[in-house]
Amino acid sequence: MKLHPIAFAVLSGLASHAYASDSAAESVENPPIHANENNMSTDITQMETVIVTATKIEQPLSKTSGSVAVITNDQIKREGATELYDALNHEPGVSVTGGAGRPQNITIRGMTGNRIAIIKNGVKVGDGYGAADLNDIAGRNSFDLSNVKQIEVIKGAGSSLYGSGAIGGVVVVTTKQPGDYLGTKDSHYEASASYAGISDKQKLSTTIAQRFGDHESLLLLSGWRGGETRNYNRDLYDRELEGYSTDFTHNYFLNDLVMLKGTVSYYKETMKRDDGMAPVQEDGRWEAKQYYENGKSTSFDAQVGTEIDSLNNRLFDHADIKAYYRETTSDTYKDVFMQREHQGITEKRRQVEQRLYKDTLLGFSADQTKDFQLSDNTEHQVAWGVQFEQNKYKRPINKNIYDWRGTTGLIKDSFADATMLTAAVFIHDQIKWQDWTITPGVRYDRQQLSPTGDANIGGMQIYENNSSEVSPSLSVAYQFTPALNSYLSYSHGFRAPAYDKTYGYVPHLFNPLKPFIIIPNSELKQETSDNIELGSKYDDGRFSLYAAVFYTKFKNFIEQKMIGQAADKTHWLFQYQNLEGVKTYGFELSSAYQLTEAFKLSGKLGLVDGKDGNGEPIRTLTPLEGNIQLDYSVENITAFSRLNFAAAMPMDRTPKCYNNVEMQIPCATTGNWASLDLGASYQVGDNFTLYATLINAFNKEYIRYQDVAGIGEDSKSYSTEPGRYFNINATYQF
Repeated sequence: MKLHPIAFAVLSGLASHAYASDSAAESVENPPIHANENNMSTDITQMETVIVTATKIEQPLSKTSGSVAVITNDQIKREGATELYDALNHEPGVSVTGGAGRPQNITIRGMTGNRIAIIKNGVKVGDGYGAADLNDIAGRNSFDLSNVKQIEVIKGAGSSLYGSGAIGGVVVVTTKQPGDYLGTKDSHYEASASYAGISDKQKLSTTIAQRFGDHESLLLLSGWRGGETRNYNRDLYDRELEGYSTDFTHNYFLNDLVMLKGTVSYYKETMKRDDGMAPVQEDGRWEAKQYYENGKSTSFDAQVGTEIDSLNNRLFDHADIKAYYRETTSDTYKDVFMQREHQGITEKRRQVEQRLYKDTLLGFSADQTKDFQLSDNTEHQVAWGVQFEQNKYKRPINKNIYDWRGTTGLIKDSFADATMLTAAVFIHDQIKWQDWTITPGVRYDRQQLSPTGDANIGGMQIYENNSSEVSPSLSVAYQFTPALNSYLSYSHGFRAPAYDKTYGYVPHLFNPLKPFIIIPNSELKQETSDNIELGSKYDDGRFSLYAAVFYTKFKNFIEQKMIGQAADKTHWLFQYQNLEGVKTYGFELSSAYQLTEAFKLSGKLGLVDGKDGNGEPIRTLTPLEGNIQLDYSVENITAFSRLNFAAAMPMDRTPKCYNNVEMQIPCATTGNWASLDLGASYQVGDNFTLYATLINAFNKEYIRYQDVAGIGEDSKSYSTEPGRYFNINATYQF
């Protein structure tokens, strides 16, 4: 039931304490556990409840029939995380490449790029524009972490709830509401300062929350400056970063059951790189001698809607209805001077280009939940909803090349402007009967992709591309004891053909050894996945153990393929096509044990393996990796130590690698490694808290396989992890 602001604030405050680590237990069901005589019969503090919203039916993490990781605001502060890279990199089966100044690709169980849906407050973030979904160009991290309440990661297909793009997993980002800060107070003022050594990022943030009768408002302002995420030797490109973010939320309680809400947010980050005449990394056979780059990324989001609680409505107990708008852009200017020695002659070349990526979304959604009983021993929790969206894409390129042959102007659009229309409806029913929980679900999506304006690109005709998909899911769980349950789940995922793969005409004619053009393909089919997972969860309030094994089969994978030579034999032709399927499989394990009231020991372990249709290893594998962590908490002090580790990735588990002339070369491999992180926080008083973290305490030099997968062995030296660095965060509440 939607309550008046004061009552709502009290419940929000209580709920905020319900979020903890992803090994949490449901404390309501379990009585306090007493220590043995050696611990002087001290009551053991129980691990707290985690309410999972990613499944659209709130439930404790220990009761979800699937693998969901939860990263809370407190964990983000404790780690000193300022990027998705920092926040998600310690979850088994999940990794993030890139960092500050570089696009960040999230990989879940071997799938990456736009095959992972990122949802912020119910709305998908912008396209990453990654070539073959391997390396994003613009990036999808167009939001600040300061106001994030929690991040939930669904491992495996999630299209039965979130539609296209959730073929490999879902990352759900939820930001804080005014009531999360206010509690029973009418005002809250907070300021924080932080430093992240991984990129020399200095950041200031201020938060203002205020209640005026039936109104609540929240204003967040953040600004930062720093550099690119560094490697071990600090010899990567030197990019200077500056940015700021602002969020404003206003809620109005019309009565005890209806709340009107509105949110506006704006994010901007600028990046500059000026290498002067210093030599940098090679560009194929060309060596860049001068490099200037100036780019900016922006994102504007707006939402208006209402939340309604009903006492006697047959269709819903709670409804969340909203209209939303998002515009994400990336605008980059480059001026690069290169030269090479070719047949005894020094050839020089200058390339000047302006690239704009623009993704505009307009949408409407309505999510409802309803609880009811058909019999005395059968309970239903139903989540259902509808969604309508319009995406518009622009990707103009303005390029000029100057070389010994004169000036070549390529002022054109390599990608046709496009519009995607989406209509969807979904329903999930969580049925509890005796000790069984059965959750069937299904979603239907219809997409219409069409060129906007000229239906001709590069002299080739392009056509409308329509797709539709039914995405079912089913999980069956059995509660053996109050602490132990096991489940078997199936989920279907899909991704509609992306506009850049369908309508792209991309010439690479200045590759001197193998010029080629990527041509459009209006007949692409949607990619699909089928995911099966078997898992078990034990959680008695003091000890928890979660284990899962999974197998996923993908069909109609959209990948780049050479289709032959042009008629004049001056260049080769490539095209995105639906190819044979890919399969991934592996396991994940996490555990926690509350040793005493002050100490908790936890650990995580995971492995992702897989092959393509030809039986070859896929690029985005994850070697056996995990961490062991010891937490300490007493009064105003918390601390942790974490040992991170990974096994070697041998050559027989790497894919085939090629250089710029399509000759096979040895792929990058990695060795065993381990690193140690230390962290602590101290609440100086009621209003002031300090957080400090030391990452890679022993200054270990190592490479994560995820950062070098699919590149040549001789190209991985720039991908080492940073050496020792520290993060500091100070927060003061007025």
